[in-house]
Amino acid sequence: MPDWFIYFVAAIVVGIIALIMLRMAWRAGRRALWMKRYNDVEMVNSMMAGRIARGMTMDMVVDVWGIPADLDEVVMKTKTKHEMKYDEKGKNRYGTRVYLEDEIVVGWETK
Repeated sequence: MPDWFIYFVAAIVVGIIALIMLRMAWRAGRRALWMKRYNDVEMVNSMMAGRIARGMTMDMVVDVWGIPADLDEVVMKTKTKHEMKYDEKGKNRYGTRVYLEDEIVVGWETK
């Protein structure tokens, strides 16, 4: 086996290890930031898994899934309802809708 091949394989292995370590550091930093910001272990665990949960705030949903493709707001006398729309499928068609009351998640649907 030529020497260049051994060095090439070693460089690939070192590169993969470096990428894994960078990803671990990035995830640890994100977890620490969210724990400092929200101080809720259960919610942060859901966020780290890329899931939303009832009781999350609108900011938490944006942190996990990003800015929605569309956002509807209905202001009532006693509360404000929001509908965050993700995964646009066509004109006014979305794969996921997140429902919030007073900026707290109360439910969602995925089609």
